Amino acid sequence: MDRRRFVEVTGLGLAGAAVPPTANLHRQPGRGFVQRGSGQAADIAVIGGGAFGGWTAFYLQQAQAQSVLIDAYGPGNPRSTSGGASRGIRAAYGDRAMYSRWAVRALDLWLQWEKEWEEELLIHTGRVALAPDLTDSIRSAMAVLDELGVEHELIQVDELVRRYPQFSPEGVGVAHWEPTAHTIRAAEACRAVARAFDREGGELRIARALPGGSSGGRLDWISLDDGTLLEADSYVFACGPWLPRMFPGLLGERIATPRRDVFFFGTPPGIELYGHPHMPNFSEAGFYGFPSIDHGGVKVAPVGGQVRFDPDTDERIVVGYQVRRAQEYVARRFPGLAGQPVIDSRVCQLEDTTDEHFIIDRHPEWENVWLAGGGTGHAFKHGPVLGEYIAARVLGQETDPAYDAQFAL
Repeated sequence: MDRRRFVEVTGLGLAGAAVPPTANLHRQPGRGFVQRGSGQAADIAVIGGGAFGGWTAFYLQQAQAQSVLIDAYGPGNPRSTSGGASRGIRAAYGDRAMYSRWAVRALDLWLQWEKEWEEELLIHTGRVALAPDLTDSIRSAMAVLDELGVEHELIQVDELVRRYPQFSPEGVGVAHWEPTAHTIRAAEACRAVARAFDREGGELRIARALPGGSSGGRLDWISLDDGTLLEADSYVFACGPWLPRMFPGLLGERIATPRRDVFFFGTPPGIELYGHPHMPNFSEAGFYGFPSIDHGGVKVAPVGGQVRFDPDTDERIVVGYQVRRAQEYVARRFPGLAGQPVIDSRVCQLEDTTDEHFIIDRHPEWENVWLAGGGTGHAFKHGPVLGEYIAARVLGQETDPAYDAQFAL
């Protein structure tokens, strides 16, 4: 953004620089906030540019609800739960059919928007879930996928090794194969959604936002870290791991923020066996991962651990215990990678709810405030459906009562 555009957006010229931020705003009834000189109004302010907030702002803007999207560090940033290189999208969810239905719809929407935006966001990898025997979870997933008409297959260990010789059969009795599963370029997808939001006429601001004053059962304004006060008709707080900190009395015991260490292992020189399209996504008890995509290494994430993580201040440095766990797993499951170095790593955090379901509900005290979060490690794939759903709730449109009840505070 050049200086001329910055002045137009902020409404601040040289003479206005000394004016207090609140003096640059005035209220236009029924149209949210207006920043003097910008000529723009906002019906709805969405706080958080990740899987929940970015898609919500986009769909609100598509519905002609003028919106502002506010993110403290920018969409897809490394502190966010929605950042990072990759996320998976699959329909197998055990017996939780509601999420399987959403995943099927979400994949259709991901592919639709990827094509319309001319972005390269998805990689068709497929997914295999490994287990010592046929578990109740796999049985339930198979029944749900049959009902939804999603292609899948139960394959025996000898067939697994024939198709994917990278895998050691040690401890594997069955493998559940879902060929329609994909991998999403996560951080780039967040930025793509923000770009689409901008093209629809929305406004993106990089700032930290906090709830401000309230009256009559409504939130009157939010404050930004530069002292600016913004007014809107409605507010959607979709700020991931910052939600329990922002609303401690309401969400402090409902959402935990455990850390997760993620590793990328190098592959042998000249060997393509461990990269896409030769290797699928994979999961089993305690671990999941993706093939090497864009030559970035095989991704392995050890699951478990409840160390609470501060998304603002904690260091993004992996710990030795998790390094050893990942190395031991790789040597056991992928013998051809034994001894290969960790070539990249990342520390992120989840937002785990007490029942592993999302929280999408109206604030109990402010009728014009919505809370959306608690992704519990599986929200990213649902992004487009989450955006549709939350936008519909905010705009007072009809939604499925079963989902409304499941996501209630």
